[in-house]
Amino acid sequence: MSDDGSPPLPDASSLIEAFKLFNQTSQELTEAYGTLQQEVQRLSAELAEANVRLRAELQAKEQMRERLALVLEMLPGAVLVVDHAALIVEMNPEAIRLLGADLRGSDWQTLQPRPMSGSGNEWLLLRGPARDQPVQVTLAVNALPGEGGQVILLQDVTAARAREEAAQRRERLAAMGETMAGLAHQLRTPLATVLLSVSHLRFDRGPEQFARQQQRSLERLQHLDATIDAMLRFLRGAEQESGSVALAAIFHALQREWDPHFRQKNVTLEIGVVQDDWFLTGTLAAWVSVLANVLHNALLFSNSGQAVSISVEEFNRGTLRLRIRDFGPGIAEADQERIFIPFYTTRRDGTGLGLAITRNFVVAMGGSIDLEKVSPGTCFVLLLPLWQVAQSLPSGSLSQE
Repeated sequence: MSDDGSPPLPDASSLIEAFKLFNQTSQELTEAYGTLQQEVQRLSAELAEANVRLRAELQAKEQMRERLALVLEMLPGAVLVVDHAALIVEMNPEAIRLLGADLRGSDWQTLQPRPMSGSGNEWLLLRGPARDQPVQVTLAVNALPGEGGQVILLQDVTAARAREEAAQRRERLAAMGETMAGLAHQLRTPLATVLLSVSHLRFDRGPEQFARQQQRSLERLQHLDATIDAMLRFLRGAEQESGSVALAAIFHALQREWDPHFRQKNVTLEIGVVQDDWFLTGTLAAWVSVLANVLHNALLFSNSGQAVSISVEEFNRGTLRLRIRDFGPGIAEADQERIFIPFYTTRRDGTGLGLAITRNFVVAMGGSIDLEKVSPGTCFVLLLPLWQVAQSLPSGSLSQE
């Protein structure tokens, strides 16, 4: 301290050092401020860019919302959104039209949709203020993730099902008309022959002439009876047969029944060997009758000295492939698509029901019958499922199930 008690004055070197320190600190502050300004500018630019992106995203989401709203309005199906409490919170215009009212805020369960028996995913809804207007709909339900609600899509199929039923009725009527027309055609010719023969019955022309006319009338009546019987068998052909029969027994019965007819025409019937454990669903009489329809045609179009063969092999596990082939003139290509149609025949004395009955029965047994292209002759190929023995359940499996 000085003599007068005041603090001593700093010397020049101290002032110079302090001034340097001040300048250094001031420069550091200036640089820090500049860095801060640059960082602020960078952050401002990033914020502006983020704002631009956010506005674009918001605009895109708004456009998407508007498009979704427009799609919901234009959808031909009814869309409902229900919350976790099954309350309807959203409905599109088609839903309002379908259900007959704006039911937002109502309980979805009060509509009481009931599944329709035998129609898969189709339900019956009652709409209108009194719930007395039935409407048939398809129903699809999807859960809303994370919200506990559901989106329900309803499609009104009432008019479509009505059109389908009307079309089916028209098809049934057309098929019935075609069947009746074919049956009438098949019955008219032998009936006219019977009427003509009966009208010529005169005992005064001699017993021989009377006997011939009587025999002709009887033959025509028997033909009528056979046609009616074939028609009935055709209508019953789609019924499922029960039981089983060995294929070897079927072939043995065919051989025994048809050998005399084949020998009479000097045509050889060749039947292949089968395994003893090959069984088909059905009865012996039914299978013999069905396969006889094909054999009869094969014999009819075979010439003396030719052969008709029946062969069988295992097509795959559980299915047999049976071939019946003749070496006659074959079936014209124009007729191949129609040979299984009831009453279609190229023979004057044919009923046109034999192959139709065969196909109905084979399909009912789970098989198929088709033509195989061969030359010369005709070859029918039948794919027949083997009869399977029902397997008993292991002990305890029923209770577990």
